[in-house]
Amino acid sequence: MATTSCDVAIVGAGLGGCFLALLLGRRGQNVVVIEQGPSVPSAGADFLKPPGLRVLARHGLADLVERHGLRRDTIRYYHDGDPIRECRFPDGGFLIRPYRELVELIYTSCAMEGVEFWFDADIDDIAVGDGRVEELTLSNGRKLRAGVVIGADGTKSAVRRALDIEQQTMPYERLLMRVATVPLTASVAQLNRLYFSSEGWLTYLYPINRDQARVFVGLPPEDDKEIFQDGIPALLDELKKFVTESSDAFNVLQPATWQRIKVSSLRVEAYHKGNAALLGSAAFACHPMTGMGMSYTLHDAEILADVICAAGGDEGLLDRLLQARYEPRRDAHRELIDYGDALAATFRDRAAYLAAFRPELHIFGDAAAPASLPALQLT
Repeated sequence: MATTSCDVAIVGAGLGGCFLALLLGRRGQNVVVIEQGPSVPSAGADFLKPPGLRVLARHGLADLVERHGLRRDTIRYYHDGDPIRECRFPDGGFLIRPYRELVELIYTSCAMEGVEFWFDADIDDIAVGDGRVEELTLSNGRKLRAGVVIGADGTKSAVRRALDIEQQTMPYERLLMRVATVPLTASVAQLNRLYFSSEGWLTYLYPINRDQARVFVGLPPEDDKEIFQDGIPALLDELKKFVTESSDAFNVLQPATWQRIKVSSLRVEAYHKGNAALLGSAAFACHPMTGMGMSYTLHDAEILADVICAAGGDEGLLDRLLQARYEPRRDAHRELIDYGDALAATFRDRAAYLAAFRPELHIFGDAAAPASLPALQLT
């Protein structure tokens, strides 16, 4: 089978991979995106915080993404049923848009820039020599050679393994997560509410459109098997102990289908080797309590696009630019990962959680925060 050549090969068609492909396609790069699934992925966060929205705005995508999305400006936090803090977002707040819808918008925009997508494309081998990725071989025998290779293929990244980049994964063993999509109720439509309990439970309820809501439940692993085997009545009994202002949601949980989600943090020792770099959850993963993963990934993709285009096909220059401009992102990611670890470790204890809570990271991420933060309430 003939070998295909391109300027940039991106492995993974999630938000980071598609957004990077779009930016590169707009600048005349010949881009091929390889995705093992039959279409763009559907699993991911539903939130874009202000830093990510600013990235999209810089590239003329704000109106497209916000169409049919929901803007919210407040998240209220509770502990054992008591409101303990509000986090208020300035300048239009944050955006809720189901992950798959968001990725599909970016994917559709890629088509107008000549980006080529290969779906149902499992990687059989990644040939690495002299510190660079030389060739990708797919399970159907198809081969691809690229000047630059981006691993945007998730926490089990094949590109990261081929580059032999060490990783450190830490499962949040004391907290299992389950999610359901349910009909929207009045309390959930009114406000995003995140509930914690001193028994090690959490529940987050928020709308995803005018008719539906997401409900996340986190619970200790020893409770998970018992609760979800015994059925929804046992779950509701536990939720009623600490979910105080969302009681109208209890009825819609009865017929819900719950999906279990594995949550871990991920750190890696380097974000690139030679002509290859990592993006998104191939490079880092933080606890979803931070709500910033997608915003950071969009910024990372923006940096990578600038670096790749500035290198102009010069692999030596590409390596130097990645070292100078992309590797420092590990510092911002490390801060976010550490922060997520702190939140996950303290949410059972009201005082400890409030002490660990950093509103500037929830609102502004790694961007420079203004001198005065939006109003924060503490009780």
